[in-house]
Amino acid sequence: MVVPVENAKAFVVSAYSDERFFPGMVRVIGIVDRAQHSEFYCHFCEGTQAFSSMAQLVFHSDHFGFPYGTADFLCQTPRRERGFRLVSVSVNPQVDPADHFLSIQNTEKNVSAGFPYEFTVCISTLFGNYNNVLQFIQAMEMYRLLGAQKVLVYKSSCSPQLQSVLDYYKALGVLEVIPWNIHLHLNVSSGWLYSVHPGDLHYHGQVAALNDCVYRSMYTSHYVVLNDIDEIIVPRLHQDWGGMMRFLSSRHLGVNAFLFENSVFPNGVFGDEGAFDLQRWAAVPGVNILRHVHREPYQVLAFNARKLIVNPRGVIWTSVHKVLWLQGDWLKVSGTVARMHHYRTPDQPQLPREQLIRDTSLWRYNTFLVKNVVRVLHEVSMEPE
Repeated sequence: MVVPVENAKAFVVSAYSDERFFPGMVRVIGIVDRAQHSEFYCHFCEGTQAFSSMAQLVFHSDHFGFPYGTADFLCQTPRRERGFRLVSVSVNPQVDPADHFLSIQNTEKNVSAGFPYEFTVCISTLFGNYNNVLQFIQAMEMYRLLGAQKVLVYKSSCSPQLQSVLDYYKALGVLEVIPWNIHLHLNVSSGWLYSVHPGDLHYHGQVAALNDCVYRSMYTSHYVVLNDIDEIIVPRLHQDWGGMMRFLSSRHLGVNAFLFENSVFPNGVFGDEGAFDLQRWAAVPGVNILRHVHREPYQVLAFNARKLIVNPRGVIWTSVHKVLWLQGDWLKVSGTVARMHHYRTPDQPQLPREQLIRDTSLWRYNTFLVKNVVRVLHEVSMEPE
């Protein structure tokens, strides 16, 4: 939930204990007008005790030219009183009980005991009454086959059909849905380039959501996967992400961010000769990724929109296609090890079919994927037995 800061062009998202640089520091993730010149204060509260300090406002370097950007309010707790569990951000130097206080997360950091999850996937954001039901289920089931135990989705809006799918995965304990309401406060852009898709904030506040997901998962997940719901990082040499990451981490010590090459599979090009054109799925809205097995060739001189698997404890700031501030090194992973499959409209629409590369690597999982999707559709009453 995104909350406005009263009398300021600023919003707060979440608060996390972050003592990697200074003992007692709390990082409040926010969205702030980059022309903002107000002074901000952090107000800590615990029972009848309260403490206030001036906040240091630091903007993330990726804002894509939009007026508002992701920012951190850095708050210092008093040296002898580190038990505060609530914090608010205000332009008022005096604490106001009516302020919206955030729970301070990540106060427990016992990494020696291991992590509840090996892989957590961060999806930002669902918007525009999102209704790509079939592709959403296929992506969720692929994430699970590849080793994800948890998926976090930042949701602005979706269709009733998709909501029933979200409710199903939430009941399984696999999915956590974070309400994402920044569109109620700002004119969010539908794109990434300000000159083409103007607005107050880049692409539905995606950068803030991704950073929140990294911090939310920092001490619960070994690795965090940062991609969109139409994207899947597919290993080439290994069966799942676990084997792939053991392979990569053993050969690249000290690397905390792994960047995977984006391969666009145009969703208007079919290559399955009807093998996966299942009649029982005909009434389910959305893209059937099993039918799209032609990818566009790599463009050497063009920007490649890579996506990431990170060790969240090494990340200070992340953007969409790279980590902006990292403790440790980063690595561009070879396409021979894994590729990110991106099922979407073509990036190179001028290419004839014969210049596309046939790539059926996803079909390695087709038996389990089809069976699992059929089960989910039956459970949410979208497919007969």
